[in-house]
Amino acid sequence: MKTPSRFAGALPFLALLLLLIGLWLPGHPALAATVPVIREDLEYKVSLGPSSNVGLAHLVLKELGPGRYLAEVSGTTQGVWRLSNRWLPVRYQTEMIHREGRLVPLICREEFISQGKRVVKEYRFDYECGHLSLWRQAEGFETVKQWEVPLKSPVYDLLSLFYNLRLGVFGPLPGGSTLKVMVLSTLAPQEMVFVIGGNTEVGRKVTLDHCRTKSKPAKQYVIYLNPEQVPTLALTHVPLFGKFTAHLLNPGEIRKEGLLALPPCAALVPKAQP
Repeated sequence: MKTPSRFAGALPFLALLLLLIGLWLPGHPALAATVPVIREDLEYKVSLGPSSNVGLAHLVLKELGPGRYLAEVSGTTQGVWRLSNRWLPVRYQTEMIHREGRLVPLICREEFISQGKRVVKEYRFDYECGHLSLWRQAEGFETVKQWEVPLKSPVYDLLSLFYNLRLGVFGPLPGGSTLKVMVLSTLAPQEMVFVIGGNTEVGRKVTLDHCRTKSKPAKQYVIYLNPEQVPTLALTHVPLFGKFTAHLLNPGEIRKEGLLALPPCAALVPKAQP
């Protein structure tokens, strides 16, 4: 049987069925015990195969302090899906700072259940030393470093990538263009390829090839974006279950302007990697 972390990967821009986790960053000052400001809270309805109501997911952006933000996805399963251990909630969140016009990820945490054990993965960005590392801690065991690679060019997790797209960091993306970015992956950062299509009744169609490798073909997803670059519908195929979809339920909650509560001049494309 496949683990929830594999299922969560079925929709790259939206890690599903997640809960909140603690906020302490190794190598960074402890966060003040203040109430975060919620900048945006988007709700998605998740369907899988013949089941039209697998669960609900919230994609939230919080302001923790000046220039510091937390993006997170939380969710709950519905109906009979609550009875299966395969669909227990996992946890995913990213803390970022706003620097030189973009959101720079500092640490990303993912929690899931593997073979009945709680597992926590942490991707740690060390810009001063110029490396990115993955740490893994399984229930009952010590935290172990899985790998460390040089951090020479920008690498994003899925949440920081989503909000940087919203901020226009990657410039205009007309129909027919292609956007290639490096994203976090289990073994090392890998390339994610966006193929920008034309406008449809549902929204602008974007095809996504996720984590293409030599030995494994890219898994394809289709995302429809509204004018604010927010996915209103996303589709992919999950083996053994069929079509996987996520529908935005509250488009009226989209923050159209001032997502980070910053003046327009602060949204310039960065000139250098921190």
